[in-house]
Amino acid sequence: MSCRPCDPFCPTVRVYDPPVTVYNDVFHPQIVEVVHRVNVVNRHHCVPCEKHLYEYCYHNEEVSNEGEHNNHHRSRSNRSRSRYAGVSKVKAAAKNKNKKKK
Repeated sequence: MSCRPCDPFCPTVRVYDPPVTVYNDVFHPQIVEVVHRVNVVNRHHCVPCEKHLYEYCYHNEEVSNEGEHNNHHRSRSNRSRSRYAGVSKVKAAAKNKNKKKK
C-alpha cells in the first residue's frame, strides 16, 4: 500500500504535537554605579633649609696724625674698593666668618 499525494483514498490529515518551549535569551545593559572611596591625607613636613644672613658692624677708628700720608693713602684705597664691592662684601664677610671658625 503506497501513499501517493493524488490518491483519493488517502486524504491528508493534520496532527498537532504538544508545544515545545524554546528560550531566546536577550541581554540588555543595566548601569550599576560602584563608588570607590579614596581618603587623601595631606601630610605636612618641616624641612630645614639654610638661609644665610649677614650682619655688619661698623666701627670708627681714630688715627693719630703721625704718618698721616701713609694712613690717608690707605684709607682712600679702602674707600674706593668698598664703593664697588657690592656682593663681594658679602663673600668677604662669609670668608672671614669661616676663617674665624677654624
